[in-house]
Amino acid sequence: MADDQGQAPEGASVEEAAEQLKAIKVADLIVQAASGLISLGSLRLVGDQCDLAQARLAIDSLRALEPVVREQLSAELADELQRAVAGMQLAFAEAVNAEKAPAASAAPSPAPEPENGASPPAAASTPGE
Repeated sequence: MADDQGQAPEGASVEEAAEQLKAIKVADLIVQAASGLISLGSLRLVGDQCDLAQARLAIDSLRALEPVVREQLSAELADELQRAVAGMQLAFAEAVNAEKAPAASAAPSPAPEPENGASPPAAASTPGE
């Protein structure tokens, strides 16, 4: 029986959801989860959404899923998943290096010390100045 708004009663929606769950394969759900992890992890590697801890969690999760689902996927889909993980790992390494580079260039490098302990030579001046 439908209510005044044309929606199915609660019991029917639970039954429909149960039927839909029966039709879903675990491998399909894992592929969907992997797709979401790839999208979200990639987003966390760039721009103002950059969060390397979250990106690393996505990458590590994908690396754990990949060998488990490889045998359940077509060769093409398994290779695509592997390429996506490899691409994210490369982007992660680049993001880490980019994060370190500004910090390294902002700090002034100390002047090298002479080996014999003498003070560095003064700037040469021309005679008559």
